[in-house]
Amino acid sequence: MIEFCLLYPIDSVEDFLREYFHVSNNTLKYYFDKKFLKRAFAAHTVLQLPIDFVNDLQIYPLYEGPAIEIIFEDDLFLVMNKPANIFSHPLTYNEKNNCLSYLRQNRSEVLDVNSKKYDRGLLYRLDFETSGVLVYVKNDVDYLELRNNFNKVAKEKKYLCWVEGECKLSGTFKHFFKATEEKGKKIRVSEDNVRGDSQEGELIITPKTFKKEMNATLVEVLLGQGLRHQIRSQLAFLGYPLRGDLLYGGQVAERLYLHAESYKILFHNNEYVFLIAQDF
Repeated sequence: MIEFCLLYPIDSVEDFLREYFHVSNNTLKYYFDKKFLKRAFAAHTVLQLPIDFVNDLQIYPLYEGPAIEIIFEDDLFLVMNKPANIFSHPLTYNEKNNCLSYLRQNRSEVLDVNSKKYDRGLLYRLDFETSGVLVYVKNDVDYLELRNNFNKVAKEKKYLCWVEGECKLSGTFKHFFKATEEKGKKIRVSEDNVRGDSQEGELIITPKTFKKEMNATLVEVLLGQGLRHQIRSQLAFLGYPLRGDLLYGGQVAERLYLHAESYKILFHNNEYVFLIAQDF
């Protein structure tokens, strides 16, 4: 908590916060209950506010996670090799072990992009458990154009994963996806959009190597839409959960074996291919 010594009385916390922090209704509802917002405070008393609220939309300046390699940078892109088991970006100020806190600590000047959102200039997100290519856009104009046209400019999104058993499936698979459980923790996959409230997703599967001693298959996946947990939930639905993915039926492992190997982007007639090989 951060303490504020009030130099004059306030009729309500809500009025004070609106005047000095210029916050939205959603932000107030997220951090405070109605009873607290209606409280009055006398002059020379102390008002305590959560540090996450005071520093809302700021990126924590310290990073204590595994090393993050920057594999490419020019005037437009900064591309990171995201380790497994860290977040791409925070959801609150106090979350410090994420790729953007790494940038705040080492390259803070690039965080001016999209400054009213916690994902800043990230072109897309990778799940906490997923490693690999993570692309950051370094200016607002190009960021907006790329994000608004992502499905057109991202010509290829290639992932590698180990799945349980001997996978012989190959080809294109389309299914429908809907968030379930508390806060959409898990994704439900179905053949049909019966209720009309699911998103359609597509991927292309190519088995690469089956290791009998592991009873697992290395699979290459070309991702279509890139929906939340799409690869994990869709392969589990097809009978091949990822090794280490306990949420969707995989066996216990030292990590979830999913890696964003390469992204191919075509922008203003320039083709970029960002590749990070992974030898699981």
